[in-house]
Amino acid sequence: MSATQLVPTSDDAGTSELVKGATLFGDLPHTVLEALAGISRRRFYSRGEPVFALGQFDGAEFYFVASGRLKAAIADSNGSMLFEDVAAGQFFALAEAVASVENSRAHKATLTAEEDSEVLSVDSAAFLEIVAQRPSLTRKLMQHFALALATGVIQSAPSETTPERRVFAVLMRYVERDTANGDWRIPRMPKHRELAEASGVDEPAAAAAIALLIQEGVAKRDYPGLIISDMNRFGKLAA
Repeated sequence: MSATQLVPTSDDAGTSELVKGATLFGDLPHTVLEALAGISRRRFYSRGEPVFALGQFDGAEFYFVASGRLKAAIADSNGSMLFEDVAAGQFFALAEAVASVENSRAHKATLTAEEDSEVLSVDSAAFLEIVAQRPSLTRKLMQHFALALATGVIQSAPSETTPERRVFAVLMRYVERDTANGDWRIPRMPKHRELAEASGVDEPAAAAAIALLIQEGVAKRDYPGLIISDMNRFGKLAA
């Protein structure tokens, strides 16, 4: 599966510069950088443009955000949607490529440009061939993942959810992207009784959870629904 290339380019020098701009690759030998540039493609996405839709990711590529910002919407085992930012300088699905994981979180994700973005897509199979031949790249990958573990970027599973978090997780199922202006919103809020039943809480707890979102500035009312003002924080609250 290949992401949509909005602005085709054959600028090999530009691709090489973007590869060098990745902290993971920056100080590798020139021959390794050239090899990585040869298996990478520059792609440009406008705000709101999908990189891939749910079910389209097959692991053939992973992504490096050279500029801009992407957002991954990932369906969890309960059917709730978790949202993660992929900021400039970060990778998406690198671990899946290295481990050759076939049923990862990335396979259950939708990836969208949150801002106008320039992205490198890297061929996963070709990348693994280079890793096998270049110890310098292997060492860099080991350092990369060790640092992620040490700093908590790779986290363990969350503990048992609170009533509020269960309500937020159910609300995530109703969140949609406004194609006109790019806002995240719940077009029509479920009734408190319906929300309570789906969340396994009582009605007062469901109402209190919604009030908390508004009080904390995470959402604001837009009858008959809600506008999600801070999707990053909402995703963390619902995770």
